[in-house]
Amino acid sequence: MAYEVLEDEPAGRYEVLPAETTGTGNAAVDAGNAAGTGFWRGAVRLAGLPVDTVANVLDLGRAAIGAPVTAVTGRTPDWLIPPDRRTLVGSSDYLLDKARSTKAGRAMVDPVNRDYEGGYTQAAGGALTGIISPQSLPQAANQAGLSLMGALGGKAVYDATGDPALAIAAGLAPTGLQQLTTSAVQRAVRGGEQGRKEMEQRVQELRNAGIDKPTVGLASGNKLIGGLENLLQSTPGAMGVMSRARESAIDALQARAQQAAELASPNRGALEAGQAIRSGVRGFKDAFKDRQAGLYDRLDAVIPPQTPVDVSRTRGTLSNLNADIPGAPALSKQFRNARIQSIEDAIAADTAAGRSGLMGTGSANQLPFEAVKKTRTLVGNEIADNSLVSDVPRSKWNPLYGALSDDMQAAANAAGLPANRAFDRATDYTRAGLARLDRIAPFADTPAPEQAFAALTRTTRENTSTLQAVKKSLPESARGTVAGTLIERLGKARNGMQNDEGTAWSPETFLTNWNAMSPSARAELFSGFKNAKEAREAVESVARATSMMRDNSRIWANPSGTAAATTARGMLASVPATAAAALGGVLNPWVPAGIAGGLVVSNGAARYLTSPRTVDFMVSRNGIPPRMQALQGMSLYGGGLLGLLSEAGN
Repeated sequence: MAYEVLEDEPAGRYEVLPAETTGTGNAAVDAGNAAGTGFWRGAVRLAGLPVDTVANVLDLGRAAIGAPVTAVTGRTPDWLIPPDRRTLVGSSDYLLDKARSTKAGRAMVDPVNRDYEGGYTQAAGGALTGIISPQSLPQAANQAGLSLMGALGGKAVYDATGDPALAIAAGLAPTGLQQLTTSAVQRAVRGGEQGRKEMEQRVQELRNAGIDKPTVGLASGNKLIGGLENLLQSTPGAMGVMSRARESAIDALQARAQQAAELASPNRGALEAGQAIRSGVRGFKDAFKDRQAGLYDRLDAVIPPQTPVDVSRTRGTLSNLNADIPGAPALSKQFRNARIQSIEDAIAADTAAGRSGLMGTGSANQLPFEAVKKTRTLVGNEIADNSLVSDVPRSKWNPLYGALSDDMQAAANAAGLPANRAFDRATDYTRAGLARLDRIAPFADTPAPEQAFAALTRTTRENTSTLQAVKKSLPESARGTVAGTLIERLGKARNGMQNDEGTAWSPETFLTNWNAMSPSARAELFSGFKNAKEAREAVESVARATSMMRDNSRIWANPSGTAAATTARGMLASVPATAAAALGGVLNPWVPAGIAGGLVVSNGAARYLTSPRTVDFMVSRNGIPPRMQALQGMSLYGGGLLGLLSEAGN
């Protein structure tokens, strides 16, 4: 239907009448003009959509009431007849009518060539109003494509059937079909809503580990997709894409693990960690001795230094340690420790001096409390300082220390409750300290610092109590150095897979070493130092990501550096195939075309599976957000389909 203004009509009143066909004489220009007028007409109808929607609801209500009234009375009351929309302020017909009241407005909404009025070209122009708030060029193209197909398809159905309902259904079909296809693809990859949530969680965990661009197979956990990615890894045309995706993921994991190590300590390395362990153990030993001496010195306030102490237990223990082998006195000398023998002789001489009156006691088994206390302290120091090359083994010192303690305990009990409490406190501290020293002493006595770190690393597998004892003996900075060094070495590729710089990192090696540590050892190792919580979270995120890689596809299990070798082998292997293709092309041009097509397909598949957009699409609730569906529905109205139907009805 074409329109023109009758200039002789009263002011403010316009009427539409058929007009003769005009145009510029150039079909391309006329078509472009028609598309442009379709766009602006669609935009005007979008502006009038709110009022039109209310009017439509009211018209439906009138129809619901009017049908039975008309059936009963045989006539329809005026108030049930829908008003002319051109008189309804704010409606799309009203706005179009106002636009046509000016020459500029008519030029915007009516084609110069009347043959294009209500045609497909104008409908296509109107469909472009479906491009609303696109976030990217692909999204804009998608909106445009759906709007075009909807408007043109709906018009074609209406032209063929004259049924508005079928035309509307045809117009909505492209959006609905895309939605169905989208849902089907998403479900095939990650399942329903529960699968979507699981994929969303996987993507977040991968990002926590530093992998911002996971492949579809890795992000979804779909083993079929993972297998396809594994196949593409060795497929010409896709090898480079998959190799870059893999190396990017591994580099991200290595960077995240390095970040965890940095959080633990800036001072790392087997030498540095070993030195920190040895220094920490020796520092604890010195602090233990000082504290122990201070606790026993408190006994002097409740037990006078010259108080006689019965040392019968001590002398009996020494006698047992130096006893002869029955029937072999000469052989016994070979197993008797000379220093222990000398101590027994010295105590015998000192107690004999006491019997002769130097102590004024007359007892052969008594020594002053101060003498017993200092003797036991010296024996305790020997135990603390004991090493494999000591002239007296621990098996000799420990019984002697216990006997001296028993004699001191008896003296404290006899001195009263304050003395007994002071002695028990000192003894409990000493017992606990010596027990810890017994565990950690080997770490201080290693020939090289690196050996101390290696020994501590072994405790992370089973001997958690020793790890805990060593950790408690270290200052905060040393704990961080040990943890940071261990984190840094977890993913270091094995020697056979290492590069010339020694920096190759393997997710499989990381996961193997991580799983070799017991959960309790991890808890001990990653605590007790600055940034411990953050460091542990970082390294645990790497562990979860490497576990996903291993479980999903063998593509991630290859050690670092093999992807390049695989690519090189593929390129070499392709040389004969390329030559054969060239020869075949001389005889049949479809041969190289088919090969080229295969390369393009495999490359496209690899790019699709490694694209962040694809992952975002798969993890979204649906391919078209509800807001965009609403906007596309609006554009369908304004873009010409329903507008054209409305005008056709008018």
